[in-house]
Amino acid sequence: MDDPSSDWQRELADDPEFRALSPEQRERLLAVMEKMLEMGVCAVYGDESDDAPDSPWECNAYLHRCQAKCCTFSFALTKEEVDRGAIRHNPDRPFFIARDGDGHCPHLDRTTLQCLVWEQRPLRCRRYDCQGDTNVWPDGVPRP
Repeated sequence: MDDPSSDWQRELADDPEFRALSPEQRERLLAVMEKMLEMGVCAVYGDESDDAPDSPWECNAYLHRCQAKCCTFSFALTKEEVDRGAIRHNPDRPFFIARDGDGHCPHLDRTTLQCLVWEQRPLRCRRYDCQGDTNVWPDGVPRP
């Protein structure tokens, strides 16, 4: 893992227990984790602590350009978010956000591109900032 490509890989690379493994063990562990993520067997969480700030990104100024691309991303919910019941989850992939047939979040109003559960939206949505995400902005963030 010379060049970690994701946040969880960078965090793992800094972990003393991971660094204590042989290079072969590290590569095997990473391969298994990637496969488990692909299969939906596990999830890697970001900073879901209540004291972390929400992203300051002004989504509404850009929705007409990005068409709520982030609302097509698959991500894990916390156990608490599923237990509260305000956010629909995927029954076939427990603890993952649900998706409608068109691939979008079921909480997205397709006409206005507004989140219908904005005040109760998942912490992952609250923390997400698309500014540097090439999945949303392959050519860089446009002006509003």
